[in-house]
Amino acid sequence: MRHRLLQASVLLVSGLADQATRIRETLRARSAEGKDRGANVVETIIIVAGFAVLAAGIYAAVSGRVHAWIAKIP
Repeated sequence: MRHRLLQASVLLVSGLADQATRIRETLRARSAEGKDRGANVVETIIIVAGFAVLAAGIYAAVSGRVHAWIAKIP
């Protein structure tokens, strides 16, 4: 009985150690990816700013025509 209990506890500790190793490797990989996160934020800001400029250009191009059409309504 003691032998089986010892084997079970050894397997449990071994499994926990393996799990801890996997978690550590995952966290280490995520932290390595995190170093480049600032570049993604900058790219997103540039894309959003680009769409804002595009929207402003479309508004400027279309707003004159819309106001002209509205002025024609009796």
